[in-house]
Amino acid sequence: MDRIKTLEQRVSDLETSTVLSEPETRTKRIEVYVDKNGNEYDHPVEGAKKAVTYQRERVYRRQTINEKIEDALSEQEKRSVKLGVSGAFIPQFAIHTRGNRTVADGHAYELANADFFFTARAAQHTMFFADIVGISGTPPDGEVPTLTLLNSFTARLVRQNELNVREAWLRTDLFSQKLAISAGRLDLTNYFDRNAVANDETTQFLSDSLVNNPSLGLAVNGTGVVAVYDSKKSLTFKIGLQQSNPAAKNLSESIYSLAEVGYRANPLGLGQGNYRMWYRVNDTGPGHRTAFGFSADQRVSPTVTLFGRYGDAQPSPAYTGRDRFYSGGLQIHNQLVVNPGDAWSFGYTQSDLITGERERLGEGYYRFQLSEKLSLSLHLAHVIEERAGQPKLGFLIPGIRLQASF
Repeated sequence: MDRIKTLEQRVSDLETSTVLSEPETRTKRIEVYVDKNGNEYDHPVEGAKKAVTYQRERVYRRQTINEKIEDALSEQEKRSVKLGVSGAFIPQFAIHTRGNRTVADGHAYELANADFFFTARAAQHTMFFADIVGISGTPPDGEVPTLTLLNSFTARLVRQNELNVREAWLRTDLFSQKLAISAGRLDLTNYFDRNAVANDETTQFLSDSLVNNPSLGLAVNGTGVVAVYDSKKSLTFKIGLQQSNPAAKNLSESIYSLAEVGYRANPLGLGQGNYRMWYRVNDTGPGHRTAFGFSADQRVSPTVTLFGRYGDAQPSPAYTGRDRFYSGGLQIHNQLVVNPGDAWSFGYTQSDLITGERERLGEGYYRFQLSEKLSLSLHLAHVIEERAGQPKLGFLIPGIRLQASF
């Protein structure tokens, strides 16, 4: 009797936790036997031939309430537009250290940035992405005469104190998601010359020469297309082109194209390393200008990653010489830190132009990971600028970055 009562209780619990779903239409594959008169049988008949057909049927299925809720939420998520928000506040200061004093000495600067990210699923393996950004403030680049930006948040943005569309594109994945094609308004630096520890101004270095290779020569974002093939093993291949001049009347006046080969490796069991070689052609203006470069990041321990870049660019078809760029450094994560999740890093960059202009820049930072969504970074950069026939000019640039992401 106790066993029967237990079974009855289980049946009662099952009935209270399940619901009868809406009828579903299912297609079922069945085998039939067709005689010469077209009659169908579900069993072998003399003179009838075996055939395969499909039959639709309406069925009910018992579902738990949790399954029903999960199905509804999953369907809603597929149809919804996801929103991400990222904001940053960056005060910086300029302290003269070398050469003739300029108006920038002793001045303070600040920049506020807000990014709104929209993503939505347009179809299977196809997504839409848009990045709306607004910046306001005065970075030190307006007064400190440098070859590269001291605050990368303003890179490839034309206007301040208003919203700008940084990116807006559609991406579809093909061939078992090995090939991804994106088309629309693009920022090609998100695809080419990437680096694991020196590629993101929101969490890593502030100086633009440590975020992107200056030899890329990409001044603005524009309409274009990029294809990325990932073998899912070691090799990746990328090719992209975009309009690089917003004033151009057609693409043939301002085609900026890039190609890159990447290789993932684990040399000597140290950890994952990424090695990339790229080549670009810029047809903006008369003739075309070429450049090539190399980017690498190699983990040497669970907490230490080394990085390096090299770039070689043709400034103009009229010049026979080429501009050169070098950078390197390291990042240490979760070692010699105050809190778990903190990281600190140091990087050095060097730009040598054929015009005789030179730049030497070093930057270090310590990032406090205050919470999952909030971080505070302390930055210190020193830059030395050289101009032909002029004394060297040096500035110390301390700064703070408060970053929140949702």
